[in-house]
Amino acid sequence: MSSLRELVAEAIKNKNRINTLWSSLQLMLESRQVVMSELGPDALPQLMETRKYTAENIEALVEKLVESVKKAGGNVYIARTAEEASNYIAGLARSRGVKLVVKSKSMTTEEIMLNKVLEETGVEVVETDLGEWIVQLAGHRPSHIIAPAVHLSRAEIAEILSSRLGIRVDPDPTAITRTARRVLREKFLSADMGITGANILVAETGAAMIVTNEGNGRFVTTFPKILVTVAGVEKIVRDWRDAINILRVLARSATGKQTSIYVSIFGPRRTSIRGGEDSEYHLVLLDNGRISAEKSPWLSETLRCIRCSACFNVCPTYRIVGGHVFGDIYTGPIGVLWTAVTRGLERAAEISPLCVSCGLCKETCPVSIDIPMTISWIKNEKGNKTRTDWGLSMYELYTKAGSRMSGLFNWIGKSKIARKLMEMIVGIDSRRPLPEFIGGSFFEHIPTNGVKDGNLKVAYFVDTYAAYIDWRLAEKAVKILSYLGVEVVVPPQEGSGMPLIQYGFQEKAKRIAERNISSLYPYVEDGYKIICTEPSAAYCIKAAYPKLLGTQEAEAVAKNTYDYIDYIVRTGLYKKLKPGTTDGSAVFYHYPCHGRTAAPGAPTVKLLENLGYRVYTRDYGCCGMAGTWGMRKGPIGYDMSIEIGRRVVEMIQSTGAKTIVTESSVCPIQFRQLTSLEIKHPVQIIAEKLKL
Repeated sequence: MSSLRELVAEAIKNKNRINTLWSSLQLMLESRQVVMSELGPDALPQLMETRKYTAENIEALVEKLVESVKKAGGNVYIARTAEEASNYIAGLARSRGVKLVVKSKSMTTEEIMLNKVLEETGVEVVETDLGEWIVQLAGHRPSHIIAPAVHLSRAEIAEILSSRLGIRVDPDPTAITRTARRVLREKFLSADMGITGANILVAETGAAMIVTNEGNGRFVTTFPKILVTVAGVEKIVRDWRDAINILRVLARSATGKQTSIYVSIFGPRRTSIRGGEDSEYHLVLLDNGRISAEKSPWLSETLRCIRCSACFNVCPTYRIVGGHVFGDIYTGPIGVLWTAVTRGLERAAEISPLCVSCGLCKETCPVSIDIPMTISWIKNEKGNKTRTDWGLSMYELYTKAGSRMSGLFNWIGKSKIARKLMEMIVGIDSRRPLPEFIGGSFFEHIPTNGVKDGNLKVAYFVDTYAAYIDWRLAEKAVKILSYLGVEVVVPPQEGSGMPLIQYGFQEKAKRIAERNISSLYPYVEDGYKIICTEPSAAYCIKAAYPKLLGTQEAEAVAKNTYDYIDYIVRTGLYKKLKPGTTDGSAVFYHYPCHGRTAAPGAPTVKLLENLGYRVYTRDYGCCGMAGTWGMRKGPIGYDMSIEIGRRVVEMIQSTGAKTIVTESSVCPIQFRQLTSLEIKHPVQIIAEKLKL
């Protein structure tokens, strides 16, 4: 069996497949943004309440659902494991003489490996979702929860159908769909058993609901005399109101459409559409780790998942390698968590290196599952740390030393021999330029603020880059605030610890978090706001520290922490910055991944427009640098990082902007390597306007 590294290396070679995947996911991402913005303000909070209730009351909901289904004349089997579930269905098929099964798309049946079990008993199993049918014919497993064949181009699909069906199929969506309709209709009409999954199970009535775009679900649930629904216990909701809370978000978040084409509601029934003797309905409820996961402080959030797969669309590594590499049975970012729940931490840890802790999955998740921090925990619990993990987790120590010995460290960064040695020993790719140290640290050059007892006062959390690599950024940040009449203090502090979180060293990260919160909390009590010029620092304080520590102090500091530009915009201070002589110059704003948490709504765009710039921006997600991850040697690091970066840079350059503006300290490393464009922090732009 190939290693993860080998699988990634092979996937990166297939440029056509990467292009197909990237363009498909980008389209879904941008379509989703439009329709999600149309939701009312109560939609996501109500969805969250619905999913939290299910996660916290699973056992009671199971009891109520079983009662409702049986009362309506159906059968219920509660399977503790995947094996129990598949054996029950295989036994049912055997006892009823089933020869042909038609299936509506179901990831839960993939989880229990149902097709394999049924086929071993001589039953023909036909997937009827178009994407599932295609990957079944191709001998693949689904690479995406809702778009199982997203990794295949039209030409590849046509070739698969032509080869397997023995007919010529043109690479045209209409021709492909007509072929599928003709072949599958025969299967629907002669099937002995239909098997579906469920998007929702309603405990109040016993009804099951599936959401489809092709109508195949209607045929599967009405033609065969025996109908089996397989679903995890987390799919249960209290009542129809809860079901509506899910439905109004699901299609928007999943496909970027306002609604799906079909919502099928079904359950126990007396006859099939073909008539004749009474039909059978069996509901197989699957535990397989879910109920114990509800008791885990880290894995319990997984049960809120509505299987929309929005996290796939934004995940930088998934967009390059797809689900056949980034995943097990369940793929993509949330797939790591589902793998931990259903297959164990060891298997989840094997695919966890493809998570770069960008945090975009949490930001896009409609129920705010903290996927990146949970994957960090999985790495902490079971990940086999490499020498490179250890080396890159000490990035902050490296920068401290570099600030004291800048000449030596800058020489090392440029020496081919030294870089090759560094690559061999630490695993930092020699092709990746390293940032240059200007010498000294910000803590040795803190400018006098000069503002005392003002209405606005902030404590500046500097973080690694502005503290030790180029402290001029921090110096300008303080001078700008002084100009705007804000009192600034610089508390004792360590680096944010983000590299430790990224590579799963959570115990070390927790100790850093404790020390930083201990230092910052007294300032919050005294009315100061915490500000950060580094998005990852703000992310750590606002999102990671409360999760790691779970203390009131951490929560208080988080609520009072702001991105630097966000603070200036929120307080209205940006209005004091008069437009300069920009002549409407065009700049491209790159929204840092952690900036989505630190500064929601991209306030930097408002600032730049106020200064007179014409601002371009586009949400393509991560630039591929991902902190120190883009420095790693080899496929799971530099090689994949560059593949991501090249596609991002193409989007940026297509706007014609000559300057990239971003708050991140690491994204410029990627941009400088791949473009000749000027890159600036917004603090630099403000300082230039004020001639500071």
